[in-house]
Amino acid sequence: MTALHTRLFGLLATFWGGVLIYFYHSTRVRDYLAVDFHHFILVGGIGMIVLGLYSIINLRQKDEHDHSHDHSSCDHDHSSCDHDDHSHDHSHDHSHDHDHSDCDTCEHDHAEGHGPFITILLTVIPLTLAMAHTRDKLSNEGLSKKGLYEAPVLTNAGDLPPFTREDLEKNVPKNEHGEFELRMITAYYAAGDREIQGIFDGLPVVLEGRIAPEKINNESGNRMRVFRSIITCCAADLQVVGVSLEFPEGSKRPKVEDWVKAGGTLTFENVNGDILPLLKVREVAPAEEPYSEFRLRQ
Repeated sequence: MTALHTRLFGLLATFWGGVLIYFYHSTRVRDYLAVDFHHFILVGGIGMIVLGLYSIINLRQKDEHDHSHDHSSCDHDHSSCDHDDHSHDHSHDHSHDHDHSDCDTCEHDHAEGHGPFITILLTVIPLTLAMAHTRDKLSNEGLSKKGLYEAPVLTNAGDLPPFTREDLEKNVPKNEHGEFELRMITAYYAAGDREIQGIFDGLPVVLEGRIAPEKINNESGNRMRVFRSIITCCAADLQVVGVSLEFPEGSKRPKVEDWVKAGGTLTFENVNGDILPLLKVREVAPAEEPYSEFRLRQ
């Protein structure tokens, strides 16, 4: 690796470290990584910057050493050439044809690859543009692919202890309207458990989440969907769960992507053989977006 390549590598590593620290400091990383892993971004950014600066600083020290070594070698070679004219002539004649092949090889090397500057630009420019124009949110199509409109899978409680209305009353808090502050994932998966359905059907609940348009059983146009994102580690394992909202005639609707708390009565409906949760809305109130969408406040 040449000195130029090493310097560019150091600059590129420093740039990448700065990008990681920017994501950490700007909190944009919250949309891609669970909160428990955020400190790894900071540590990784600092490590990349240290690596880049070390490559640049260490190269200067090496260049000074190599320069003094080459200078003394140059004096030695000149004295050797003056000492033996025959060997000088022989070497010149012998290597003349060989030099032509070296020139051919040099031309061949230049024809291959695109040089270190192009490599740096091909890395830095796309990354900078992505940082400037990325929306940091899934589109509705992306949410659909992550399960926004999928029916919950039927589950079998098996050997688990039975869940009763008394357990619900004991463990789930209520708001001032007497509605259970239920987690979205609980309301969603209740549709996949026949026993739990019997407890939750007709239950007054309040659900917190983000608003999306409704695409299922919405011929009348009086429905929207409230959803939450579930993440274990990073955006690659993200899953979206949602509940359909049915609004009374003439009621005010929230905007798509608004964060809300929706209070009403939880029911279940059969749509083409799938049991789906449905919240018949009493009221929808604006809610403050949490620091991380993946962290449940309830």
